[in-house]
Amino acid sequence: MDAHIPILKRAGMVLVVLGTCDLLAIRSGLFLLGAAAGIGLLFGSLHMASLVRWIAAFGLCALGVMMLAWPLMQPVDLTLAQLKLQPRVLPSLLTSATWLLLLHWLYRTLGAPAVLAARRAAGHKPRHMGLAAGSGAALSTMLCAALALLLHGDDAERARRAAQRQFGPDYRYHVAALKVEGKRVEGLVTAWNGNEIRNIPVAWQEDASGDR
Repeated sequence: MDAHIPILKRAGMVLVVLGTCDLLAIRSGLFLLGAAAGIGLLFGSLHMASLVRWIAAFGLCALGVMMLAWPLMQPVDLTLAQLKLQPRVLPSLLTSATWLLLLHWLYRTLGAPAVLAARRAAGHKPRHMGLAAGSGAALSTMLCAALALLLHGDDAERARRAAQRQFGPDYRYHVAALKVEGKRVEGLVTAWNGNEIRNIPVAWQEDASGDR
């Protein structure tokens, strides 16, 4: 009858521990919210189990799409240069992979047959995890598409040329970030070759006629 309780407590304990570590590190409050959810799981809340599983499905697909799209958002040569010359990107990749594993574990654990059976016995309506997964994937896809359009438009080309004027033809250039606020445009251009990688800030102001 209570076969689901140890499962909820196991997931809850993981979230509480992560939230406590996050608090001690004085980082973001994301894991603190997870810790609050974990406390609900420790008390055997089936509503919380369903909510956390829904969020896990959403996050799993959203993050998965982003990780798959990331290599396509910049030249392959730049990605290889970053892996070679900037090994600090590896911890970020490992962090993202750890997130994927955690979200997958939560999704599978809180979708265990004993938990689903307990929800049915309590008269809870089933949550549609396909909707969560599809929403996460769709949101990430739209964000990646919007970013790709922004980083390959006229402003991005202007930023690339501005960086190239500073450092010349010995580098290849990729617009890594771009922000447009009214008539002011700010960007960050990555310049790289086989020996080094530079991040070059660029900015300009459009005049009243729209010229730059």
